[in-house]
Amino acid sequence: MRMKTNFKKYVGEGFLIVFSVLFALFINKSFESYQTYQKKEVAKASILKELYRNRAILSNWKKKHIVIRNQISNVIEGKNDSIRNELQKYDYLNLGVLTNDESLMDALLTKTAWESAKTTGIIAEFEYETIQKLTLIYAMQEVLTERTIVKILDYYFNTEAHDMQQIDKTLIQFQLRFWELTGQEELMVSLYQEAIEQMQK
Repeated sequence: MRMKTNFKKYVGEGFLIVFSVLFALFINKSFESYQTYQKKEVAKASILKELYRNRAILSNWKKKHIVIRNQISNVIEGKNDSIRNELQKYDYLNLGVLTNDESLMDALLTKTAWESAKTTGIIAEFEYETIQKLTLIYAMQEVLTERTIVKILDYYFNTEAHDMQQIDKTLIQFQLRFWELTGQEELMVSLYQEAIEQMQK
């Protein structure tokens, strides 16, 4: 009888230990899931803020770059002699005449939030479609800033671009590069919108 009572006691204690361990594991897992969820939400909020900021910068760039592109086109087509005359006052290509003395980029498109999400690995918690859209927009952002704009600046810093005897040839080269730039900016405005909508789902 005593042995039977002890057996029941051991079974009861064993069950209690197993239950306690499983419950502790459940609590631990729930806490980890909550922490992961919180990190994911913080990362999403940071990326969304970055996308809004970058979209606003890009929209401003696009407006300025379209004006520059159109001014160049007008000079080439003989529709704006005043700008051509102003350009010819210098013995070098004064880009300020075409840009209204404004820089091509007055702010930087950032990717800090995106890179942080990738580095910490929290990006793995995002939906596949969200990752696809974000990867595309940040890749296009890199092409725009590190290739297209760099090509314009490289050409400007080339001595050949400052041969005022070849001003028309130079302006055509700039016109082509600005068409490429504004085309990419137009595409990116749409991509930013798609990425923002995806993030808000």
